[in-house]
Amino acid sequence: MRLARLTQRKEFLAAAEHGRRFRSSAFMAQVRDAAPDEARKGGEPVALRLGLTASRKTGNAVKRNRIRRRLREAAKQALASQTERPCDVVIVARSDVLTAHFKTLVADLSIAIDRAKPHKPHADRRRPHPKRGTPSQA
Repeated sequence: MRLARLTQRKEFLAAAEHGRRFRSSAFMAQVRDAAPDEARKGGEPVALRLGLTASRKTGNAVKRNRIRRRLREAAKQALASQTERPCDVVIVARSDVLTAHFKTLVADLSIAIDRAKPHKPHADRRRPHPKRGTPSQA
């Protein structure tokens, strides 16, 4: 079985901006459910799509490729029963993927879709700065 892939940068950015997040010691998963108008493209339903990211911080090219291969295989096993669900899953790898037990990776990926928490934009987390000349309420 081969999972559909995310290939364009805008798809990765949409998952990061509008998706829910699940953090593990080895990776972070961003899950974006497909909108109802996106659920059917060209008459056929859109299924689960997978995107993998491993930055240079995780290691050299050999390590990054090994990380992606491990995550791709773990995703095949973990998400096999959920391939019909219309959503995008982006996995941002950390260097701990190389040392983590494979069964742990599979278990974490299998619950990533269900337990992904809603994402709050950075603007909502910050308190507005008081204007100059007005006393602060604190």
